Amino acid sequence: MIKINNISLETEDLNTYKEKGYVITSKIFEDSEIEKLKKSFLRIFDNDYDRDIYPFDRVYNHGIDNKLLLKLNNGWWVNDEIRSVILSPKIGEIMAFYMETPEVRIWHDQVVLKKSGGKNNTGNDGNIGWHQDYAHWQVSSSTNMATMWIALQDTFLENGGMRTIVGSHKWGLQNDADTFHEKDLKSLENKFKDNHKWIDEPCIIKAGHASVHHCLSFHGSGPNKTNQDRMGLIIHCMPKGTFYRGRINPKNKIKLGSKGNRHANVPLLGPNARKGDLFLGDNFPVIWPFSNETEKKYNIKLDKKI
Repeated sequence: MIKINNISLETEDLNTYKEKGYVITSKIFEDSEIEKLKKSFLRIFDNDYDRDIYPFDRVYNHGIDNKLLLKLNNGWWVNDEIRSVILSPKIGEIMAFYMETPEVRIWHDQVVLKKSGGKNNTGNDGNIGWHQDYAHWQVSSSTNMATMWIALQDTFLENGGMRTIVGSHKWGLQNDADTFHEKDLKSLENKFKDNHKWIDEPCIIKAGHASVHHCLSFHGSGPNKTNQDRMGLIIHCMPKGTFYRGRINPKNKIKLGSKGNRHANVPLLGPNARKGDLFLGDNFPVIWPFSNETEKKYNIKLDKKI
């Protein structure tokens, strides 16, 4: 089990989140816990799982034509220490504060490792394109979703840290912004900035700290030019009452590379899923408020003293 620090949640921080579209937290994990999480990452990418289940959704060692990016969705399914973080009510309390909702459920998590490329890595390999998370999640009814990005090492521009466009969450959903896998950041900037003020601000995050960003905030990242891999545990959350909107363009054929018209979470609703169905059940666990049933249902011991 990973121990999680209690942190103060201040009105000033909430105001920053509302104004900029993201905020940096104080230290959530001590160094000893970070080392445990790093080992969990390495085990996952070595296909060493704690549970008798295989990973969820798109699992790939080299992304979609991205040889320097390792990513797995729903690490909480296959690794117990990551599970203890994802299901923690301490994480839930933080996300409830910024989303201003009485209930928080997990949408999904991501275990991401951006491989070291060295100082000569000046190309696009390892880049994550400017995108809005919600552009990939349009099957969800809520644009009040948010993401916690937990740094397992000091994270900055040189090692491919996240960059956020300040205030872009106020622009609303932009056309064709499901561009996580596109790597030409300059081309995407030209595509999306239009008449908006494009303020590209790096998220400088110390090890064990995290950022929380709004699902409409444009963000992306460049190459890792250091000699160490960059790891981030990402937790996507949704508020109470989030439901399935149905396919956005139901007459269009499904395009596997585009997420606005589909998402791998939808089949988790079952074969009779219909527009209006709530994202409930074991696949979308409640992390706030805490219930004693959580530990029993998910067979895990949680650090829950708040």
